[in-house]
Amino acid sequence: MKVLFISSWYPTPLNPNYGIFVKEHARAIKTTTADLRVLAIVVHRSDVFFKSSHREYIDESGIRTFEIIIQTKMRDIIYHLVPLQSRISFWYFEKYIEPYFTPDIIHSNVIFPAGMIGDYFSRKLKKPHIITEHWSKIKGVLNKPYLSFLAKRSYQKADRILAVSEFLKGNILRLLPNFKSDKFEVIPNVISNKVFDFKEKSSRSDEISFCAVATWTTKRNPDKKPELFIQALAEIQKKTSKKIKLTMVGEGNRVNELIYLCKSVSLDADFVGFLSKEKIAEILQKTDYFIHASTIETFGVVIVEALMTGTPVICSNVGGLPELINDSNGILCGNNVESWVSGIEKLIQTDFNRKKIADSVKSRFSYERIGKEIASVYETL
Repeated sequence: MKVLFISSWYPTPLNPNYGIFVKEHARAIKTTTADLRVLAIVVHRSDVFFKSSHREYIDESGIRTFEIIIQTKMRDIIYHLVPLQSRISFWYFEKYIEPYFTPDIIHSNVIFPAGMIGDYFSRKLKKPHIITEHWSKIKGVLNKPYLSFLAKRSYQKADRILAVSEFLKGNILRLLPNFKSDKFEVIPNVISNKVFDFKEKSSRSDEISFCAVATWTTKRNPDKKPELFIQALAEIQKKTSKKIKLTMVGEGNRVNELIYLCKSVSLDADFVGFLSKEKIAEILQKTDYFIHASTIETFGVVIVEALMTGTPVICSNVGGLPELINDSNGILCGNNVESWVSGIEKLIQTDFNRKKIADSVKSRFSYERIGKEIASVYETL
């Protein structure tokens, strides 16, 4: 079975961390018998007026990838011109891919813009179309008349919609109540249980360690709220004789602000910047608890990464996180400082079975498991 895997969120040399979770789904499919080709079309902001280029390569997982990169000073305009991206993508496909690869299935990722591009391919090639949805903010697209038309048509014509969480499935159905729920299946993201594996922790009697991982950026409507757990940890520090240690992984334009906040509340915090998955796993294997404050989470990749190492999690009670966290592996908090203080107090007083936490998620999100679930959808088509 030949599958053309289309994404506009995909790592490129200009942005190697962009859409890694989409690439992980491609790696999962690679573990099956499906013959997979990735078509990534990515629009980057640039000083040039408009330039498109392409390259074809086999990545580190053996996936043949065809990459179209558009560089333009009109990035936002071009990104929203989905018909233009569709035609550019199809032109490259006809010239460089179709002569040796005719897909049986089109599998696109995220409705805007790749799902709309995938719908264009599906109609041109008369092939079944699957959309994997990772995005919780589709409401913004549905508020724009033309994009709303393209999104609804793409969803409507798709043969299957694969949401990465029950929360996301429910969110789409609430926004599009006329859609039939039997078109949807929930297939979560992939987390490597080889990188994030369990190791016994050597806890210190005089210290409690926490780790947080995110991109710490300023936004009009912020989706990460680190100030909540920073202030709460500072309050806990006043109540315990043990030292509270916080490790903050990730970069972004809020880092200096957060460093200042930690100093102002006398919280010992180590900002280590961007790290590889392997380095993050090493930190999680040594830390006592993972901490994550957010206003929305479609799935929660960092949450599962922590759980795979046997690290209990305290996080916001939002989005898809209640599907992952329960009394046996962590604490859910409301997004206010008081809730975080009481939640952390309960967390550090609970005796968690860390090996059991790791075992409970070890195989659920593996490449092989997710690959089989996606392949099963392919077979039905």
